[in-house]
Amino acid sequence: MKIKDHAIKELKELRPTELIKVYDLILSLKKKPVNSRKEEIVPAYLKVRGALKQCKGSLSEDIISVRQDRI
Repeated sequence: MKIKDHAIKELKELRPTELIKVYDLILSLKKKPVNSRKEEIVPAYLKVRGALKQCKGSLSEDIISVRQDRI
C-alpha cells in the first residue's frame, strides 16, 4: 500500500476531535513552503558583523588597551 492509502486508513479510525487537529496540521503545512526555512537562517558570522557594524573605533585596539590594564 502507498503512504496515502495508509494515511486514509488511519484517518478513518480517528475521532472527530482528532480529525480537526490533523486537518489544522495539513493547512499549516500548506501555508509554509519548505524552502522558506532555509532562507530565514542567517549565518552567525553575519549576525556578528551586523552587531559590530554599530561599534565605532577599533575593536582590536580596545582589546589591547584592556589587556594592558591587567598587566
